[in-house]
Amino acid sequence: MEASKNKDVKLLHAIHKILLQEWDPLGICRNPAMRDEYEDYLPRIFHMLLENVTESEIFDYLWRIEHKVMEQKGNKQHTLRIASLLKALSV
Repeated sequence: MEASKNKDVKLLHAIHKILLQEWDPLGICRNPAMRDEYEDYLPRIFHMLLENVTESEIFDYLWRIEHKVMEQKGNKQHTLRIASLLKALSV
């Protein structure tokens, strides 16, 4: 049980690191006061990875956040790369 919990915590940290340091559509990674800005997306991405969804589904989720929630223009290639990085965590 403890090993499973530890694995989940490591996965959540890895997701958060990718969102903050790699994805970062709002450009906040250098602002310590805003390090929690993307935490609302952690549970859904975490469950997506546990459910072994496709890279395309992860991309769709991130792209929707960028455009509908954050109202950012986005960069499709960049977001595809982030989806790939996240999907690699579920292996």
